[in-house]
Amino acid sequence: MTSITVPKIEEGVEKILLMHWYKKPGDYIVVGEALAKFKHEDIEFDLFSEKEGTLKDLYIEEFNLVKIGNPICYIEPDDAQSEESFKEVEKQETIEDKEETLEGETSLAAENTIDSSIHLINKNEKQDLYLFSPDAQTVPITSISMTYKEARSLIKDLYQRAEQIFFKDESIFFQEIKKMLRSRWVYMNNINVVYDHNIAALFPYRNYYELIDEEFDYTKHLDISGFKGDAMTQEEVTKSFNTTDHPVFKKIVALEDFSANKHSSVTRLFATQTTNFPNSIAFKSNEYDIQSFDVVNQKNNSQGKGFFVPIFRLNGENTFEIDDQTVLRLWLENKFVPRGLSTERQKEYDYLLALYQLKDLKNSELQNELSSISIDSQSFYEKLLNSEKVRADIDPYDEKMLTDPNRGHWDLWPTHKEEKPLTIKLKNEIMAGNPKMDIREDGIVGIDFGTKSTVVVYQEASELTLPMRIGIGYLNSEVQDWHYENPTVIEFIDLEQFLELYQEKEGRPETRWQDVTVSHNALNSLMNGKSDHYYSILNNLKQWAGEKKKQLRLRDKKGYAVLLRSFLDLTEEEINPIEIYAYYLGLYINNQHNGIYLDYTLAFPVTYEKEVRDKILKSFERGLKKTLPMPVQQDEELMKKFRVTGGATEPAAYAICALQEYGFEPEGDDVTYYGVFDFGGGTTDFDFGIWREAGLKERRYDYVIEHFSSGGDRYLGGENILELLAFQVFKNNQKTMREYNISFTLPAECEKFPGSETLINESQESYLNMKQLVEKIRPLWEKHEGYEEEFERGMIRVDLFDKAGHAKLNVEILIDQDELEQIIEKRIEKGIHNFFESLRRAFTQSESSKIKKINILLAGNSGKSPVVMNLFNKWIETEVQNTLNWPDVSGDLFEIFPPLGTEDAYLKQEERNIVVNRDVFTAPTGKTGVAFGLVQSRKGGNVKVIDRNMENDVLKFKYFLGMGKKGKFKTVIDQEDKYNIWHLFIDASEEDFEIYYTSLPEASTNQLDIKQVQRKKLRIEHVDDSAFIYIRTVSPSVIEYVVADEDSIVNNVYLSEITKVELS
Repeated sequence: MTSITVPKIEEGVEKILLMHWYKKPGDYIVVGEALAKFKHEDIEFDLFSEKEGTLKDLYIEEFNLVKIGNPICYIEPDDAQSEESFKEVEKQETIEDKEETLEGETSLAAENTIDSSIHLINKNEKQDLYLFSPDAQTVPITSISMTYKEARSLIKDLYQRAEQIFFKDESIFFQEIKKMLRSRWVYMNNINVVYDHNIAALFPYRNYYELIDEEFDYTKHLDISGFKGDAMTQEEVTKSFNTTDHPVFKKIVALEDFSANKHSSVTRLFATQTTNFPNSIAFKSNEYDIQSFDVVNQKNNSQGKGFFVPIFRLNGENTFEIDDQTVLRLWLENKFVPRGLSTERQKEYDYLLALYQLKDLKNSELQNELSSISIDSQSFYEKLLNSEKVRADIDPYDEKMLTDPNRGHWDLWPTHKEEKPLTIKLKNEIMAGNPKMDIREDGIVGIDFGTKSTVVVYQEASELTLPMRIGIGYLNSEVQDWHYENPTVIEFIDLEQFLELYQEKEGRPETRWQDVTVSHNALNSLMNGKSDHYYSILNNLKQWAGEKKKQLRLRDKKGYAVLLRSFLDLTEEEINPIEIYAYYLGLYINNQHNGIYLDYTLAFPVTYEKEVRDKILKSFERGLKKTLPMPVQQDEELMKKFRVTGGATEPAAYAICALQEYGFEPEGDDVTYYGVFDFGGGTTDFDFGIWREAGLKERRYDYVIEHFSSGGDRYLGGENILELLAFQVFKNNQKTMREYNISFTLPAECEKFPGSETLINESQESYLNMKQLVEKIRPLWEKHEGYEEEFERGMIRVDLFDKAGHAKLNVEILIDQDELEQIIEKRIEKGIHNFFESLRRAFTQSESSKIKKINILLAGNSGKSPVVMNLFNKWIETEVQNTLNWPDVSGDLFEIFPPLGTEDAYLKQEERNIVVNRDVFTAPTGKTGVAFGLVQSRKGGNVKVIDRNMENDVLKFKYFLGMGKKGKFKTVIDQEDKYNIWHLFIDASEEDFEIYYTSLPEASTNQLDIKQVQRKKLRIEHVDDSAFIYIRTVSPSVIEYVVADEDSIVNNVYLSEITKVELS
């Protein structure tokens, strides 16, 4: 209790008359409020309170004399910082008008035996680690050891969850805050200020305000209860003091400036009611000049004096509109405690404030503050149950995980190599789960890291292979076929925040889905996003990894920008998007829904060089390892089993799966010849080989696949075809594009056209325009149901962006369906031609007499196009004899097998007496078959893979290299030629020369149009009419050239330095 006494007035005055009480017992009193009116002789005074709290008793009745120094009443302070304010917040569901819990989160039932509050203490009471035996499945615990970083992370998490609950518009708590803000002025409990919502600023609520004069220096009067304020602007004073009901103005009305009064001792407590006072409030017209605003007459008062009232702005100068959530965060940030909340809402506010203050404290400060803090246990348990939800948007664990003796949570199992000075004490037991007991010892995971989508399959303790849902967090939802193809897309929302969290822990870091997303969620953002968000989304991960010199530009949605070097040049300290993507794959693989896997195998395109493959494997290893719990990572013997290895190439892996699905079971000397046409999103890969029964020395296997030749069409991919089509449509509508100031990118294999200078560039708007038009044309390419109706009108509408980034909605685009379908056929036919050229080179003429049948396996999502099957049949009937140049070739030599999982494939299987079930989503398809084949050809499996495409694990040279002759490409160096052998190329009579190169198998015919290959200009330093330029290959994409004489080259005697060139 605090007694209020009558202060000394002047010498000789012993008593004064109490005339009137302004307040009655039970009223809440704030500092500066008038309590009572007094009179001495002819002067009347008001007595103002210097204390805050509830008025309890009045000692003196009105019209009685009071002796100076005697108490007249007492006030009970309201201790806003009492221990009670930090007690747990009652769960929202128990409030009379129940609020919804966060969507997708799990809550523990009210009748659960788990205690409703837990305490953080700063003395580590060591857990009984002997209880945590490596062989124990679960252990009941009543305390949890933590590092300061973990405790801070927990507090941040608790605050975020509390904010999500209490900041919801419909919550009772926030309704009270909104009501408070609608009343405009809010007094604070813990400091003498009043908040004005009109300008988002605080005013001092005091018993004395300075009246300015000519010598007044406002910069010396800016303190507001410890906050540094400022003078109001004209806009602010006009907006705030737009009424005489302003609490500060009303306060000033009740005061008189006693700065020159001899009764200085009562200046802070008393004000006369009879003294004249100005009606004006001062503001700054610029940094130096002060003017005043007449509140009564609502106009500037250039002549009269004004009272100087500083303000503390919460959100910057002249803030006249601010949302309620932002205000609440600013109050918490500045530790303000509003007055007027109900008892329950005050507890909730105090809880929010306590967590807000704790979450950013340093270790020493955190240690001092934690011991007396109680936190909401419900929030802590929900943090555990929603751990995967927060990381990867995966369904929360159910409540029983924390109480079931056979389950328990991984995150509660202790690590043994880290100092953890803090402990959470629990009143009741919860269960810690041993992650080592959830390891799938006999499991293996196959990953087909694709251009457009990625597929994951797994085996456990049997030969049963199943696909795994990746990128789909709602595991309780009904399975759909598209769940097994995970878009190879990453979206960066807050990359800096993600990296900070990612680097905090070696195992299962507490990253957030709201900072980085992948898969379907990221793809949706790409399709529906703004143009200025284009660089926040990566959808060309695999292409970037495969191109040695390609840089990558990133800019997250917060504006953080980074230019990544080429994939091979990245160090372990730099941002690695492929590692991040692998991390997210690992989160979907390794969790308490699935268990933990330690053995992984990846497929690669046939064209990836060893250094690229090794770098991808290392990136996947780092990302997948990051998803393993620390108790697993700290077990050295267990981690010897952790590995990420490269398996069969993508087309070979598909062949392994498809040949078995189609019932090829060769015995003895029987040999099945095959060719794979793997028509994917980015490229088409070819693979040729034989499938046979394992021999005597291979008896650990059932079958052997020998793939002895490979090839491909670098730009024949479904997405590339769509870009070809989109560019043609763009080109045909260039008049409209100029009218709307719209630009596009130049896709591979497309050429600029007259007048395209201002229409083609590499801006983010151009990339997004290409993507938008591609998606509009996709139904035509993929033959969606009802696509004919959409295109038969010859016009489509597309949302595009102009060069300034402004959206242009429903732009009408003319489209010629017949022209586009001809482009599709022509491009695929070119790929099929190259397939048969590769086949001719793979199966030599001497072998052709042994071959009775070559089985062509169509693969990849793009291979499902009916155009592909039709063109293959056409080519076999009309062109294959000319291409192969084999004797006695007939159409019976080839049999085409459609991509698995299609209706044509089911019919083909039934034709071969294989029972199929069309309703099974988990069976291999033309896309997922690669991952199935990977697992089937694993190390220790029953299929042996022999790769003749490599020598000492090094790919053959990737290109045909030659020169142009009469408009045709003439091969000088073949893909099959060995490395480090000099080939005479051209005379050295001029310093400049040119080479041409291509990966197209058609180049071997010497009839390929020179316009379809790439050219590189080179120069020699030594010009000599009698010498020659020699070229040799030294790696899959690197050549060297030198000047030498014909006689001296064999002895490695040269006339110039050797020059190295990388082709791309």
